[in-house]
Order: sequence, then C-alpha cells, then structure tokens
Amino acid sequence: MNPERIERIALSLTSMPSVTNAEGETRFAFFLRDLLAEWPYFRAHPDRLRLERTVEDGNERYILFALAGGMPADKGAVRPALEGGAKPRSIDSSGADSARANAVILTGHYDVVSAADYGSLESYAFDPKALRPRLVSELRERASMAKARGESLAATELRALRDLESGDFIPGRGLLDMKSGLAAGLALLEERTEALRDEKGALVFLAVPDEEGSSHGMLSAVRVLPELLAEWGLKAVAAINLDAAVDQGDGAAGRAIFAGSIGKLHPFVLFVGKACHAGAPFDGVNPALLAASYAQRLECTADIFEATADEPPPPPTILYYRDLRDHYDVTTPGAVFVSANLLSHERGPADALEAVSRIASEAMDSSLSLLRERAEAFSAASGIALAVPDRRPRVVPWAELERMARAADPTAFDSAKAEAAASADAIPALASLCAKAVAIAGLEGPAAVVGLAPPYYPRVALEAEKDARLLAILAREAEAIGLELGQSVCVRPFFPGISDMSFLNPSDAPEARLLASQACPLGLDPLPAGFSCPVVNIGPWGREYHQRLERVHADYAFRVLPELLRRVTRRILE
Repeated sequence: MNPERIERIALSLTSMPSVTNAEGETRFAFFLRDLLAEWPYFRAHPDRLRLERTVEDGNERYILFALAGGMPADKGAVRPALEGGAKPRSIDSSGADSARANAVILTGHYDVVSAADYGSLESYAFDPKALRPRLVSELRERASMAKARGESLAATELRALRDLESGDFIPGRGLLDMKSGLAAGLALLEERTEALRDEKGALVFLAVPDEEGSSHGMLSAVRVLPELLAEWGLKAVAAINLDAAVDQGDGAAGRAIFAGSIGKLHPFVLFVGKACHAGAPFDGVNPALLAASYAQRLECTADIFEATADEPPPPPTILYYRDLRDHYDVTTPGAVFVSANLLSHERGPADALEAVSRIASEAMDSSLSLLRERAEAFSAASGIALAVPDRRPRVVPWAELERMARAADPTAFDSAKAEAAASADAIPALASLCAKAVAIAGLEGPAAVVGLAPPYYPRVALEAEKDARLLAILAREAEAIGLELGQSVCVRPFFPGISDMSFLNPSDAPEARLLASQACPLGLDPLPAGFSCPVVNIGPWGREYHQRLERVHADYAFRVLPELLRRVTRRILE
C-alpha cells in the first residue's frame, strides 16, 4: 500500500470542512460519495455505494455505505438493485444466514469540532500543508518572546514545536480525529476493489456524521445495517472503528489496538434548598452549599465509582453546574443543577445512580451539620437565637418525582415536558423540567433529585471465550507488524474516550438501557435491536486532538496503520 497515496487521501478529506452541526457536515457525505463514485469498481457497481439520511435528527446529515466484494456480481453475475424503495426479502438466521458472505465493517466519523480555536490561523485549519509552517513560525516567535523575558515556552507548545519541526507530525483540524483513520480504511477498500478474485469475504466502509455531538450517525446506521447487509448477502463478523488515540509520550501507548470502548454515563443531581432572604441566611438552606459539597466529593475522585487495576478510566468530572433562577433578587436560590461525566469499564446505569445518590446524601448531611455549627457560632457571637430548618434531607429518584408531579397536576407536568422536549439544548431544558416538576409536585428541600442526562454510551468489551479467535488474531498481528515495520503495537483493553463503538456491540444488557431511559427526564435514544457484532478500534495516533495544535503521527498513520488493518481484516475473513 502506498503511504503517499494514503496521505493524499487524508489531506483531501481534511480539506473539506465538516464541522458538527454546520453546513459542511451535510455536504461532506456527498463529497465522499462523489470521490468513491469515480473509482472503476463503483462506476461498474453503483449499487454498492449508498447514502442514507440520519433518522430522528433535526439536522440534515447522511451516512455513507460502500461495499467491496462478497456479492455474486464480483464473480461475473450482476445482481439488480432493489427498485421503488422495496424492502429486501427477510432472511432468517437458521439456514440463510450461513449462506451469506462474511464481511468486516470499517467505520469512522467524518464530523470534526470547530476550528475557531485557531484564531488568526483559522483559514488554514483545513489545509495542513499551509498550516504547518505558520504554526512553526508562530511557536518560534512565542519561544523567542519567552526567552527575552527570561522564561521558557510552555511544555506543550515546546513539544508541539519539536514535533512539527521534525516533520514526523502533520497538524490540521480533523486530520487526527479522524480523517487519517478514514483514509486508511479507504485505502484498504480501494485495494479490495482491485483484487477481488484473490480475496475472501467483503469489506463494508461506513462513514457517519455527528460522533462529536449526539451520535445520530451511528444510531441511524445500526438501524439500516441489518436490511442492507441482507440485501448485499453479507453477515458482519467484526467491525473496526478507525478513531484516533492520543499519546503525549513516545507513542508506545497510542500505537494500539483497543479491544473495547469505555462507557459514558451522565448522571445529574438537582439540589433543592429552602429559599430565604439573604439577610437571614440561617432561615433557609442554600442549595449552593449542598451542590458545592457534592462537587467537592465527586470531582476527580478516582475510586469513587470505579478503579480497575490495569488501566483505570478517567475519574469523574463536573460538566454542568448552575442555579436555576432566571433573575436577580436578594432571595437565595431555590435549586442548583449539577451534572457529571462518569466513565466506566465495568459498571452500568444502576451502579451510577446508586453511587451518585449516596454521594448526594452524604453531601447534604455534611452541609447541614456544617450549617448548624455555623448557626451556633453566630448565635454565640451575636446573642441572637438562630435555628436552621429542622428537615431531614431526602434523595428522590427522577421516576419518583415524575410520579409525584403527574399525581399533583398531570396537565402542567405534560406541558412542561413537551416544552423541554422541543428545546434544541437538551441539558438546560432537562434542568428546567426538573425544577418545574419539583414545583408541581410540591417537593420541599433539602432534597436531591437524581437521574441521568443524555448522552448514554454503553460499555463495549470482547469476551475472553466467545471472542478468543479475534483476540488471538489481534495479538498475533500486533506483534508481527511491530517486528516487521519497526514500530511496536500493543493491545489495550479499552479505548479511553467515548466512541461510536458503543452502538455496534454494547455490553450493557437491554434492562440496563431501559433503566437508563427511565431515569432520564427526556428519555434516551433506545438502541435498535437486530444488529450487533464484535468491534475493536484500530486507528492513528497523535497529540492534542480538539485543540489548535492537533497533529497526527504521519509514518504510523500512512504506513503502519494501513498494513495493520490489511492483515487483521484478512485474518478475520480467512
């Protein structure tokens, strides 16, 4: 495989801006479709190239499917495409499924984050060749200015300067995350179209939008895949996600095959206090104190939810924190909403809700004890008798609060829920709905309403026995390519960031997903039944994605990665 050719493909993909929720994201799928349509194989078989619009999505976005191999037409017989939008004949899983050709799915997202952080270089963000010398010049100038002040360039900038001066790394918005991965997949697809008679099975290339947002792309793709694979006479035996890894060191951890993907939960707590005049703060309970105690307990506490011995997930962190008042006055706030990022290799929604409820309860107990101590101290100093409201704090699951609100005033609750569902910004709308439900139900504080906010990404993990053959292939090929090409490749258990892998082979049981949906005031997208296959991640590596110094390691992305993909897919299909 030609590294220069693969690099050209990657730069071409990068040159087409496809920022999430922007016009370029809509146009990119057509750009990619037109690029592939020029290949001789797809000119001869246009029915192997499909665009499908995402479903239940407020934005116009498209998924691209491309097939190489596996169908009778590759052996001389032309199979007509379906006409008139007719659905393909259903294929049962007994005898017909065994007659299908094996297929490996190569997949990745084409949307990228905004390039606004490039500042004066934003116009070059999608042109890596023009961007690199300008970034180098800028970093050298900053280094010179720092030296004149007797200081040093920041460590991250100094490393970026060395990386870019070496020529080993190429910058650009989306090149690392993840158009160089897509380019490697396309190179493999192109090779397969040119040597069909010598290869077993098929490759299905799947490019999706919206991974950086709400994963409408992959959630829609898994709805389409069962029928499309049946039409094409295929069964998916494995999927390879082509997303990028980050390594701030020498690359040993970034040159990796990931055999699973981390799960993400987004639990929230609405702390309900007892409002009072700011001149008499001990007459009430300020939910800001409750929320602060909770945040202090939760933030970056590694063992509060999960800690695995070999490679623990990143610890929890607060994502959203605000009081819900809409105007200023001298009354203390009535409620404060806090949501957190909870990543897991092993635990699911039930564990997350239990952990968050426990921490919220501890935070409220601790806060009320502190408030009483301070009331006693102020009473002693001022001679004024004070008493903090004597109420036992209460943890209320969202489902319970919804039942209370519906029983009190179903019309008002349904109206509040419909208004929240129509909002384009889910988290503020969810927080507002919770506060309205508290008012409708007449829930008095101190209390903590606990639930889950979107998005929810199930955990993904290969099973030692069931997937033993695939795990053996990954280990063998990682070792072999490291020896032959001089860059070590390791097998790691979990991709450290959330990814679309979650929707291809979720480890969480359907009951867990149902529980998660019931705990969410606006519900969660149900994962469609009917499609699942083992999935791993094999992609490029680099540094600082989603930042202006995002850069990909070129030799690995364009020389080692494509060869690794070729060997793994060939072994799987054999």
